Amino acid sequence: MLRHEDGQWHRPLGALTPDITATTSAIDKIIVQDLAWIVSALLELLELRRGVPAEGRMAALPAMIKYGVGSPAACYASSIGIRDRATATNLAANCPYPEPTLRQFLDWLSQLTTDEITTLTDPDTARLLIRSTERRSPRATQAAILSGAGTFTCPLRGVRHSGNDATLAQLPAGAPLDLVRDPGNEADPNAIQVQHQGVFLGWIAREVARPPARSRVGPRPRIYTQLATDARSIAQQSGADQLHVHNAVTLTVMLAPR
Repeated sequence: MLRHEDGQWHRPLGALTPDITATTSAIDKIIVQDLAWIVSALLELLELRRGVPAEGRMAALPAMIKYGVGSPAACYASSIGIRDRATATNLAANCPYPEPTLRQFLDWLSQLTTDEITTLTDPDTARLLIRSTERRSPRATQAAILSGAGTFTCPLRGVRHSGNDATLAQLPAGAPLDLVRDPGNEADPNAIQVQHQGVFLGWIAREVARPPARSRVGPRPRIYTQLATDARSIAQQSGADQLHVHNAVTLTVMLAPR
């Protein structure tokens, strides 16, 4: 900034020897924070004043500015810790959904095997993605059940036998579910049914159902369950029969102390 003294304009001494680090930080703040916020505010004003809601790529524009990538899926990749823009863009390009939601993108990542993750990206990113899916491991499941607190993912079994796969085929990722004990089950007295608004969809995996069913120590935790897999997208793209495939549908189970 120039200052006026003795009828002349003078440049501050600091501007004659600029700090490149400070300049870079200032530019980064303007682009990453301020510009993204301004665009977000403009989109909200457009909807408020003109009744035109931002959709698709337009809705993701503030995030694309913030992360410096060119698609919503690449924004999702950046948001889970992938800092390199080229890596985030390349990973997003492999997502099978044309324009995935965040839930669809995360669901796709959760279904990848370790070998697939290693093939799709660089070693550092692969380690990040593999660590992010560790909660699906038996050790993470057991730890959450024994402590009565935590989050884990487990398969939905018996979809074909439930006879209600048409209902499951209408449910997106995040749909709330209920766990209901099934003591009359002849095959497994520890069985726990999975229901949506009273409609039976299947059972949680036997190895997951057994520990909480047998536990009689301490207060039972609060249990929140939702669909982790986007069953609706699978049914629309590949047919409802794909929901019968072993471990094709998974649930997210959250345990919280009472």
